[in-house]
Amino acid sequence: MRTVVYPSDSFGCGSFRAIWPGQHLAAAGHDVEVVGPTDRRVRVVMDGHTVKDVLVDADIVVLQRVTHAYMAQAVGVMRAMGITVIVDVDDDLSSIHPSNPAWAVHRPGAGLHSWHNLALACRNASLVTVSTPALLDVYARHGRGHVLPNYLPDMYYGIERIDSDVVGWPGSFHSHPNDPEVVGGAVARLVDEGAEFVMRGDPAGAGRAFGLAQDPPGGGVSVAEWPAAVAALGVGMAPLADTRFNAAKSWLKPLEMSACGVPWVASPRVEYRRLHELGAGVLADRPRTWYRELKRLRESAALRAELSEAGRAVAEGLRLRDHAWRWWEAWQRAVEIDRATPRPQPVGV
Repeated sequence: MRTVVYPSDSFGCGSFRAIWPGQHLAAAGHDVEVVGPTDRRVRVVMDGHTVKDVLVDADIVVLQRVTHAYMAQAVGVMRAMGITVIVDVDDDLSSIHPSNPAWAVHRPGAGLHSWHNLALACRNASLVTVSTPALLDVYARHGRGHVLPNYLPDMYYGIERIDSDVVGWPGSFHSHPNDPEVVGGAVARLVDEGAEFVMRGDPAGAGRAFGLAQDPPGGGVSVAEWPAAVAALGVGMAPLADTRFNAAKSWLKPLEMSACGVPWVASPRVEYRRLHELGAGVLADRPRTWYRELKRLRESAALRAELSEAGRAVAEGLRLRDHAWRWWEAWQRAVEIDRATPRPQPVGV
């Protein structure tokens, strides 16, 4: 069956959840085509603001983060036409922090994009694939949900790492506006003691959030350069506030550090705990614990080496090339769901 995959973007989300899995499946001989964001081939036929028809050459269509009002309608229309439609979601968009720029884009009433549209698309979909079990309760209460954890492509593995005591956060502050608060004054205290603190991502505003005199060094990094940038950290950190949004976050950030051999300290959110229980990293639930664990790693090259080796061992079992079949399995489940039920009428159009 002809399967066409439409990633939401060519950055992290689109790559991990659609582009790379689709490429692996195509290389394995499946009839899968990945269509980039700038080469869309789905055309909708409109009657005012209502989608009446969809022109697309596929038996199975895979879409990501369907937040546009017309595409949310198109999901139901395609399914009524007999096309199997899978919608992939990697975050709970309905609980984005208001300080995150994505909130203004996706809040209902702001324009044609909203998290209400995503909810509609998921209700109309043959199957909803998600990165964490928590997202099933948000987007797949109808029972047509499937968890596909995030895995890593080969470019994350085998990178030579030069050990150091540099502490770093591989993240951008604008997309994590309230997460630094969980570390309290730990980072500022370490910097006062002589530690070097850096970021991999946009650091604007992070200095104030961590209690520093200025923003730490950092900047944007491309998808291709990201693994090497992460591997250059001596001690990694992954702070996440205890929020509804973060309760559904995947283990991707600490997994990336593990594969790159970076020892890390992270908040005890559900998926971070899951990765830690496999043998990677250290968890910190309060500022004094963050300070203690980061300080221990800064002061002990032996401990850094131990956690680096342990993290690499865990990440070795989480290569995308060994798990890409899970995407095909999920997509075939969607086909079976449609075969077992009458063609539904679109919901909420």
